[in-house]
Amino acid sequence: MRKEGFSFWVTPELPDPLERLFPYVIDDKQWAAANGYGRGVRERREVMARDDPNRRYFERLGTDRKAAAVTALDGPTAEGLEADVPGMGKIRHSDLGCASDAQRALYTDLSGWYRAKKVTDALDRSVTVAVARDPGLVADTRKWAACMRERGHPYDRPQQTRERFAQGHEAGEFSTAQAEAACAQSSGLAAKVRELSRSQHRKLGSRHRAEVEDRAVLEHEALSRARDIVRQG
Repeated sequence: MRKEGFSFWVTPELPDPLERLFPYVIDDKQWAAANGYGRGVRERREVMARDDPNRRYFERLGTDRKAAAVTALDGPTAEGLEADVPGMGKIRHSDLGCASDAQRALYTDLSGWYRAKKVTDALDRSVTVAVARDPGLVADTRKWAACMRERGHPYDRPQQTRERFAQGHEAGEFSTAQAEAACAQSSGLAAKVRELSRSQHRKLGSRHRAEVEDRAVLEHEALSRARDIVRQG
């Protein structure tokens, strides 16, 4: 970006939100004590986004310079990279621009990395949906609900707790989240979710074995390059 005449700062990644860490049920009591139903994470994400030097820099640019900066970062057009993503069809991205140049330097096979990452990321989302719909969860969810009622929290499904607390600041958020995590463990629901997740990963991954294996190989081979990049500053 500096070579293209723009500034750019390396910043920490935003912490994962509740939906990604615990897509069906919170099962980590320590996390629940610190974050409730994601309030702690949302607040950290908001602060990091507000203080992001790249966002502030781009906002200060004039219209023409801002467009040029976006082109420098992401490339001129969505051409050069393509992936056939389950549930989404074909998606494309530019193989030009600083972001693609950096990924090419790290993974070498840019087109292979783009395809593998987009397909496997979609598989992760598909696994979450498949697990939530699996009838194998019914019995353990009932046990979870009975455990929650014993603790004074009348919820039938984990989704109901999220609907109440995920966006608000109601009293009882953190205690309910901790109860959810404890009940997820004692009822067997957390173990069932992990079991079904592994099963669905194997099932869906077998349909896209090439992309799954390509991502594993490319990420492994990129580790030494990443270490060299960090050492070089």
